[in-house]
Amino acid sequence: MANAAKFWDRMAARYSRQPIADEAAYQHKLALTREHLRAHMHVLEVGCGTGSTAILHAPHVAQVLATDISANMLAIAEEKACAEGLENIRFVQCAVEDVPVANDSQDVVLALSVLHLLPNWPEAIQSLYARLKPGGVLISSTACIGDMGWPMRLLPPVMKLVPGLPSVQVFSARVLTEAMRDCGFELVDRWQPGPEKALFLVAMK
Repeated sequence: MANAAKFWDRMAARYSRQPIADEAAYQHKLALTREHLRAHMHVLEVGCGTGSTAILHAPHVAQVLATDISANMLAIAEEKACAEGLENIRFVQCAVEDVPVANDSQDVVLALSVLHLLPNWPEAIQSLYARLKPGGVLISSTACIGDMGWPMRLLPPVMKLVPGLPSVQVFSARVLTEAMRDCGFELVDRWQPGPEKALFLVAMK
């Protein structure tokens, strides 16, 4: 985790300035997510980056805990939340498996653009399942590189040869959904804006 944290610390300022690659898809994912949000809910986001999505959802729920491994990312997120005057959002630096919430305590867990960056992603899904209340939902958006063309499938092994770059995991949508079902999730919604775009899933405990 330390090497990945250092990488994202270095990237934080640049990352915060980058425009959203597909604004229409992002807005659709926000809308799909909000179908599952209620004013009384507690929401956990893992891998929140600079906090943009957590900040947009915070007005619709009671509490948001947003976590990331990068201190620099979270510093930017704190500034943005403060500028918005939000008092129901908290940012914590930690790994996915170390999120400081009890089991069966969260109504919604967000894992957006993060599972494919975790070497232990199946275990991470199990950990997030444990944190959810019965009937709670895990909402994820994941690059399933195993379903993409050969240039993308070659990228992760090439990245391993470059010191300091984070690892990227190669798995298919079938493997991802099977891992979720193996944990006990029921898949209730699935959306993908294109064949080589991130797969958006809503899975219920």
